[in-house]
Amino acid sequence: MRFETENEIIEIVELFETAMLPHESWRHAEHLTVAMLYALHYDFETALSKMRSGILKLNDFHGVVTTNERGYHETLTVFWTKTVFDFVKANLDKTLVEMANEIIEKFDKDYPLKFYSRERLFAVEARYGFVEPDINN
Repeated sequence: MRFETENEIIEIVELFETAMLPHESWRHAEHLTVAMLYALHYDFETALSKMRSGILKLNDFHGVVTTNERGYHETLTVFWTKTVFDFVKANLDKTLVEMANEIIEKFDKDYPLKFYSRERLFAVEARYGFVEPDINN
C-alpha cells in the first residue's frame, strides 16, 4: 500500500473513527496510518487510548470477539503505538504522505518479533495486558 494524497490518509482515519472501515480494509498498513495521525495530534497516552478504543469499537462493529487466539491484542497495540509515535516525533520534517509511506515500508507486521519471542508475544497474558519485550536489541 502506498498513499498518494493526504486525503487518502484522512479518509482511513475517519472511517476507523466511525467504525465504518470495511473489515477487509483494516490491515497492518491501516493500523500504522491511524497511529501515525494520532501521534501527530496527541500525546502518547491519548494516542494509545484512541487506538485502543477505536480498535475495540471497530472489532465490535464487525463482530470480532476477542478470544485467547484472536481479536484485540493489548501488547501489540501498545508496541505499535509507541513505535509509530517515536518514528513520527523523529520525522516531523516529512510530509504526511512521505511519513505514512515510510512507516508502512519500514515496519512490517513481523517487526515486534525483533523484541519479543513468539511465545511471549502470543501468550494469553500479552493479549489481555501489556507485557514487556523479552529480547534485547
